[in-house]
Amino acid sequence: MFKTALRYLLVAILCAGAAVVLLAAGRLERRVALADQELAMMNLSRAVRAYDEVADSLATTGRIPWLLRRTRDQVTTRQAAARYWRGDYAPLVADYTSPDSPSITGNLDLQFVVANADYRAVRRPDSTRELALGALDHAIGVYRRLLEGNEAHLEAAFNYELMVRLRNQIVAGDEVPSYRRPTAPGAEGDIPEEAEMDDVQVYVPSDTVIDPADTEDPTIGAGAPIRKRG
Repeated sequence: MFKTALRYLLVAILCAGAAVVLLAAGRLERRVALADQELAMMNLSRAVRAYDEVADSLATTGRIPWLLRRTRDQVTTRQAAARYWRGDYAPLVADYTSPDSPSITGNLDLQFVVANADYRAVRRPDSTRELALGALDHAIGVYRRLLEGNEAHLEAAFNYELMVRLRNQIVAGDEVPSYRRPTAPGAEGDIPEEAEMDDVQVYVPSDTVIDPADTEDPTIGAGAPIRKRG
């Protein structure tokens, strides 16, 4: 009887401990999600503060490498991304490339952010042809080193090919493109010259199973308006 009661007590303690861990992990993930929301909305100062607070909470788990390692890597990457979007390129690169910098070997996403910042750090507004080619050569080398051990990283491969093509265009005689500070939503596009709305063609995806020409069913927006009953 005593052994049975002791067994139930141990099971209850284990279940309670697991519940506490899951509750703490859920709250932590919620805090990370709120910080991600601030970053997505480009509230960079709020995002930096939120990520810093989460990082401070995770500092105690750093002594146990396997505990919440994925969350720690994610928060570290987001912290670097927030600094990148703020234009803090050179200090960001220095923090992860100096001899006493923390290792980023196991965090591929962080490596990519640092690689992007490395290119931006050497790019200058109104660069001359020589300075632009030097910055592109530097970027090509950075992305090539990143791809040597991670050839499946599509974003790094895209940037590498983009840098190579841009360099070839400048060598062929094209003008050096103007420098624009990157933003998360993307660079604002220019209005095409002599653009007419009548020339814009809009394609609407159709159902590949039913051919509209072979059916008499009404389509969305067609037919008599729906009347409210009563």
